[in-house]
Amino acid sequence: MILVIGKALNILELLARNTGKEFPLGEIADTLKMDHGTCANIIKTLASRGYVQQTGPRQGYKLGYMVYNLANSSVNNDDLTKIAREDVMALGNLLNETAILSVIRNDKRVVLFSTEPNREVVVKTNIAKSIYSANTGRVILANYSPAHQEKFIIRNGIPTPNEWPEIYASDNPSGELMNQLASIRRNGYEIFIDKNDIEGFAAPLFANGHVVGSVGCYLPAYRAKDKNAILNSVLDCASRINRKISQTEGLENLH
Repeated sequence: MILVIGKALNILELLARNTGKEFPLGEIADTLKMDHGTCANIIKTLASRGYVQQTGPRQGYKLGYMVYNLANSSVNNDDLTKIAREDVMALGNLLNETAILSVIRNDKRVVLFSTEPNREVVVKTNIAKSIYSANTGRVILANYSPAHQEKFIIRNGIPTPNEWPEIYASDNPSGELMNQLASIRRNGYEIFIDKNDIEGFAAPLFANGHVVGSVGCYLPAYRAKDKNAILNSVLDCASRINRKISQTEGLENLH
């Protein structure tokens, strides 16, 4: 047995058993009885390949997007990323804000690609996140077929008050959830501000009549002064990507 591979797998298995928790480096090393320096080097390598992620400076570690991609290898994420990357980068550069390309994998919103603005205050989002709490996830769910939506809700239940507080303004949260999803679908986009005053703008992406992902932009709410301009930029980006998808052959299995 190659010891370093075993140690890397031990780290991934620890994170996989505790997906709701972010582990500090020291806790990972102590839990697995590893040398801290060795653990740090392994995690650095795993992070560089997308298998683990650190949500911010001095923050803990969680599973990264590559783990979710491997679990869904039948879906060709590489094709979508190749098609959309240039336009998502252009969106990020235009707004000088965080722009992301997202899909749904294992009932999570997973970021395939993101940009980083040249600013002191930068918005970062978890690579894997609850669909209900991410507007880039909501806009995908809203464009699922009714049967697909129903199966998702049966598996996951309705959102918690922390994930989607607006639906609890109604006496019927389940009914309000469906109303909100229908509204997002009609509008063709989703905008929301979370409890940390981060504002998000998102639009869906389609292939062969099926929603396959979303493009979005996140920024501090105080910088979102011209909401219409930001929304139009996101919608234009989505439109360009959708046009490229429709012109690309061999994407029958993208959804």
